[in-house]
Amino acid sequence: MRAYFDHCRSTYVDKSVIDEMIPWWTEKYWAPSSFTYTGTTAAEAIENSQMAYAKFFGGKPDEVHFAPSHAVANNIAIQGVLNNVESGTVPHVITTSIEHGTTMDLVKQLEKLGKIKVTYLPVDSNGLVDLDALSASLEKDTVLVTMAAVNYMVGTIQPVKDISKIIRDVNPEVLIHYDLTWALGRLPDLALAPYADIITASIERIHGPKGVTALWVKKGVPVKGPIYGSQAYSRIVPGTPDVPSIVGAAKALELMQDGLEQKIEHMKHIRNRLINETMELVPETLLNGPEGDLRSPSNVCLTFRYVEGESVEMYLDMEDITVDTGSACANPFLEANHVILAMYGDYERAHGAIRMTFTWTTTDEEVDKFLEVIPGIVAKLRKISPLAPKVYKE
Repeated sequence: MRAYFDHCRSTYVDKSVIDEMIPWWTEKYWAPSSFTYTGTTAAEAIENSQMAYAKFFGGKPDEVHFAPSHAVANNIAIQGVLNNVESGTVPHVITTSIEHGTTMDLVKQLEKLGKIKVTYLPVDSNGLVDLDALSASLEKDTVLVTMAAVNYMVGTIQPVKDISKIIRDVNPEVLIHYDLTWALGRLPDLALAPYADIITASIERIHGPKGVTALWVKKGVPVKGPIYGSQAYSRIVPGTPDVPSIVGAAKALELMQDGLEQKIEHMKHIRNRLINETMELVPETLLNGPEGDLRSPSNVCLTFRYVEGESVEMYLDMEDITVDTGSACANPFLEANHVILAMYGDYERAHGAIRMTFTWTTTDEEVDKFLEVIPGIVAKLRKISPLAPKVYKE
């Protein structure tokens, strides 16, 4: 049995979701359209999914769209707002210094091209946004604040309702985009429509299909999608909708909400075991990010001092255990994880980090498997590390 602790990247598709999708691949393989039984049947399937996500976010069904990936959804959300800015101006965007690449890489590229000005909000050692800096950063030409409600690397839960209040008190014209990808299935209440203008949430993190991300845009919010083509069903997501994936997205949401409170408690149990028992077994282990209720129930991020994160990852992989790392050597651009650098300013800490993410399906047996091998792996690596003190070399 492989112990898989990289659910931040992907989860398996629940069998019930697959069963729901299969007829839409094989029997009802139709595209949505008007005037025909086949077209209206496909359209009704999409509308059912729209109603499910509208209810979940607290919005209206016709405000829900479905993008073909997380990156595409965030591009539509961010560039869609900027495309409506008056020509010849350079709008101001606010984000945080710890965003996922689907946001961070995009705003950095737009900034590099001179299309926007960007403020990257600082965070504290828990990864929480500096609210005073947010208030001070809001300007007359600020058009958008974009951030994740839960951080992908260290699991910090941002106080999004407080953030929205500050933004709307200072400049109610500023649009607010929250990425709920790592909050979905981890927080009990995500009816954030009253506090946002745009919401994105990737479904693959809740045992749904990979090819779909929910995109909610409040009615009246001007979003001009950056992708052009046939507007077969959505005014901002062109092209023929992926009906099977959209149907699967609704089923995944339904399954996620069934017993969600118990699911969250189970993930907290797994999280607490991984943190507490690892820190007891392995000396000089650092927890990256907050403790307790400020942290996602499905995230653990640890640094084992004096060793490289990718070495830990590789040794664990040989034991049939999958984790992720913040090490520069595991990054294709040889860059240490920017989240941990922003929080602590400590390259060694970022270089040695491993991240473990999981869902309600993760078992105690998987935790046991990790705890059984991690002390020996770290001890072996410290023994050969040029950074480790002599006590670890004996």
